[in-house]
Amino acid sequence: RPAEQAAALAGPLAERGAEILMHPVIEIRSVPAGGPLDAALARLAQFDWLVFSSANGVEHFFRRLLASGRDVRALGRARVAAIGPATADALTAWHLRADVVPDEFRAEALAEALRGTACGQKFLLLRASRGREVLAESLAQAGGSVEQVVAYDSVDVASPDPQIAARLAAGEIDWTTVTSSAIARSLVRLFGDALRRTRLASISPITSGTLRELGYEPAAEARVYTMPGLVDAITAASEGLGLS
Repeated sequence: RPAEQAAALAGPLAERGAEILMHPVIEIRSVPAGGPLDAALARLAQFDWLVFSSANGVEHFFRRLLASGRDVRALGRARVAAIGPATADALTAWHLRADVVPDEFRAEALAEALRGTACGQKFLLLRASRGREVLAESLAQAGGSVEQVVAYDSVDVASPDPQIAARLAAGEIDWTTVTSSAIARSLVRLFGDALRRTRLASISPITSGTLRELGYEPAAEARVYTMPGLVDAITAASEGLGLS
């Protein structure tokens, strides 16, 4: 996880007796001023829906909105969709309640939840600088007008922490959490075959699929695609392996 967001995962694991080593493999950065995000902020009244695919997108969108001299009133009549409960909670912190949150917390489920009302609607998708196109494509196929805007940059960390790399290579780390496909790719780039000496815990089938494409089999996968769900998956797998 990015360093500033690791506590949501590290805290519950520590409460269950785990030793925590934190090593961010991606960084979250604001996009440059004066770009597509700022242009979209000036046209919010044109959109029927604002669609957020992460809590990071919520935070960076609203920070930039306030910096532009606007506030939540600029959203006007637009309805708001969130990909999952963490994203919905981030909206709540800005005093907004998501109109749509799918039961399954991934892009396909959010697309399905919105497809029935998509025809003739204008959607603004707030997203990371990298990610899948399935949500935008699905809404467009359903007759929606879709504009995607990068709300924040997701950037790979350049080099690994040498102490953690050494412990990983020595087989001293029982579990490594993988909370997105971007993180999976960055992990493999940073640590390579040393990852075969740890157990990989994946937050979702999409992330697990990316790991398999890279040649790594996850040892645990969350049934509910959230941080608490990932903690539960690690706990259950550890008990099954006699590690707890």
